[in-house]
Amino acid sequence: MLFFLEWKLHANETLFFYCVDEPTQNIQVFPLMPPTNVQISDSNGLVKKDVTEAYAEGASLTLVCTATGGKPLARVSWWRNQTRITDETQYFPDRAKSQSILKIEKLTRSHLLSVYSCEANNSNKQPPLVVRVAIDMYLRPLEVVLVGNSARFSAGKMYNITCESRGSRPPASITWWKDGRRLENGTVAFSEDGNVTRSVLQFLPEASDHGLTLACRSSNQRIPFSEIQRTWMLKVLYPPKVNMTLGHGLDGGNIHEGADVYFECHLIANPWVHRVWWLRDGERLLSNSTAGVIVSNQTLVLQGVSRSSSGQYACEATNEEGTSISPAFHLRVKFEPVCKDGAARKIVGAAKDEPVHVECKVDSEPAPIEYRWSFNSTPGISRDLSKHSTEEGGISILTYIPHEAADYGTLQCYSRNDIGWQRISCAYHVVPAGKPDPPQNCGLTNITHHSVVVSCQKGFDGGLKQKFLLVLFSGELSVANISALSSPEFYIPNLEPAQEYYASIYSFNSKGSSKNTQPIILRTLPAPGLKELRRSTEPTDSPKTGISGPWLYILLAAGSTFIVAAAIGLIVFVIRRFKVETPVRHPPVGRPKPEETPSHSLVEPILTDTIQEDDNNPDLIPPTYESLIDSSLPPYTITARPQSKRNSATQMPVKPYHVTWAPILQSRNCSTQTPPPHKESSV
Repeated sequence: MLFFLEWKLHANETLFFYCVDEPTQNIQVFPLMPPTNVQISDSNGLVKKDVTEAYAEGASLTLVCTATGGKPLARVSWWRNQTRITDETQYFPDRAKSQSILKIEKLTRSHLLSVYSCEANNSNKQPPLVVRVAIDMYLRPLEVVLVGNSARFSAGKMYNITCESRGSRPPASITWWKDGRRLENGTVAFSEDGNVTRSVLQFLPEASDHGLTLACRSSNQRIPFSEIQRTWMLKVLYPPKVNMTLGHGLDGGNIHEGADVYFECHLIANPWVHRVWWLRDGERLLSNSTAGVIVSNQTLVLQGVSRSSSGQYACEATNEEGTSISPAFHLRVKFEPVCKDGAARKIVGAAKDEPVHVECKVDSEPAPIEYRWSFNSTPGISRDLSKHSTEEGGISILTYIPHEAADYGTLQCYSRNDIGWQRISCAYHVVPAGKPDPPQNCGLTNITHHSVVVSCQKGFDGGLKQKFLLVLFSGELSVANISALSSPEFYIPNLEPAQEYYASIYSFNSKGSSKNTQPIILRTLPAPGLKELRRSTEPTDSPKTGISGPWLYILLAAGSTFIVAAAIGLIVFVIRRFKVETPVRHPPVGRPKPEETPSHSLVEPILTDTIQEDDNNPDLIPPTYESLIDSSLPPYTITARPQSKRNSATQMPVKPYHVTWAPILQSRNCSTQTPPPHKESSV
C-alpha cells in the first residue's frame, strides 16, 4: 500500500500517522531540516572576512568549518578548486553542530591567496550551504643581488652600488654592512608591484677597507630569520702610504760629521709600488759611491756625513694610483763653527778715527754660544776686542775705530758652540779706506734698435761701499749718466736706431772715484723698415736712352764739378755756423725762453735706477766731482741741441724701471773723440 502525504511542518514539529486497517502500524515521520549557518574559524578565532589573517611562509594553518542546526546534522566538507580535500565531520548533537577541520602543516608560496570552500549539507535534494575563505601570507625574499663589478675600487672615489631583492611580501627591507658594521647611507625604492626592492649605497672606500666584506642583507621583518645576503670581498686600490725612519740605533739629535747614517722607507700600497725615490730638500738623490750616497730601493745610506749632508730627507713612492711622499726627516749634522762662504777673508777699509762695523758670520750646528774678537798688528801680539762686540740675529758685530797707523792690521773672529771652538778664524784685514778700482770685463747684451745692456764685473771697492756710474756719449756730447747700486749693470733705453755711442764707466765710494774704464763702443741695430727704405732708394737699371759716346762723358764731368762745388760750400757754411754757436757756456739760471728751447732733443732723458744714499755719500756723484757738473743745465733734465729735425729722438718711456734723474757730466774738451777726463780729488 502506497501513501503520498504532503504536509508543511515547522522545525520543531513531528507528525505521527496511524493506519486503522488491520494489522495496525504506527509510523513516526521526522521532517528534514537544512543547516541554518556555516562559519570558518582559525587559530585566532572567527574569520570575519573572506580573507584570513596573514600567515608567514612556512607556518602551519588550521581552519575549522562549523555547521549549525539542521535535521539531521549536516555533513561538512572542504574543497579547493572544485576538488574535495576532506569530508571528515564531527557531530555534536547536544549542541546541534557539526564541523570539519582542515590542517595545512606548512604553508608555501602556492598557498598565497588560494581560496578554500566549506560546504555543509544534510540532503541531496537541497543545495549545500557554502562559505569561502582566501589565505593571506607573508613571503620571504627569494633572492638578493649586488649589481656591478666588485673587482676594484680606488680609495677616495665615490661609487654607487646597487642591491636588488625579489619575492618578498610585503617588500623587503635592505640594509648595508661593512665588516659587520651597519652603514646608514643607502636609499631605497620599490617596483610598482612591490615584488622588487632596490637600494643604492653611496660608497667611499678607504685604504683600510681593503680585504673587508661589504654585504647587502634583505629580509621580511614579519618573518623571523628570513634574512638573506650577498657579500663582496673589497679590493681597494690606493696610493702608497709612506713613512721613513732613521736607522736602528741612530740618535737623530746627536749626529756628528764623519758618522754613517741610513734611513729606511716603510711602504703600504695596493698595487705594489713600481718606483721608490729618496729626496733631499725636494731633489731626488742618485747613488754616488764617491760622494758616499748609496740608494738601495727602500734604504738610503749616507757614508761619512758632513755639514753639507744636512737637510730635509723624504721617501717618495709611486704606483698606479699615484705618488706619495713621506713626512720629511730633518737631518742636522752637528759641526763646529766655520766661516760662511765668502766671509773667511775680507778686506775692510777704515778711515782714521772713524768707526767701522765688522760682521762675523759663521755656520754651525748647533748655533754659536760665544764669540771672541782679537786684533793683530804684529806677529805674536794680539788684543782682545770681544767687549766691543754685540750679537744680533746670530751675527757678531764688532765696532772698531783705528786711531793711528798701528791700528791697521788683522781682526780675527772665533766662535764656539756645543761641539767646540772654531778651528780656523774669520780674518778681516783692516786697511786705510781708499778709492775703488774701476769695473772690469765689460760687455754688451740685449742689443736692440733703441736700447742696450752693459754688464761689468766689480773691482776692489777700496774697503768701502761702492756705487757705479756710466756716462754715455754721442760723438763729443755727453748725453746721460746712469747709476747702479749693487753691481755695474746698466740698461740704456731711448737710443737712436743704427747709431754709434760710447760709454765710460767708473765706480766711486765716500773716498772718491775710480779711474774710467776704456771707452765702450755701442752700436744700436737698424730700426725695422730701415733696410727696406734704403733698398727702395737704391738706383735700378734704367732703360737705355739716346745719350752715349762723348756727350755722356761731358755731362758726367759737369755734374761731378757741380756736386764738388756744392759740397765745399756746405762744409764752409757748417764750419762758420759751428764756430758761432759753440762758445755758449753758461746761460742764465732759470727757465729758458720759449724761443731758446729746442723743439726736439737729440736723446730723450734716460731713466736710472733709484739709489739709496749712505750717510757718507748723500750725493749721486761724490762732492769732489761737483765741479764737473754743468750748472747751466736745470736739474733732473737732459737736453741737447739737435743737429737736424730728422735726427731728433722720439720719446720712449721705459715703464718697468723705477728710476730717478741724475745730473749729467758736461764735456770740457770738444776737440777730441774720447770721453772727457774726470779730475781726481785728493784724500
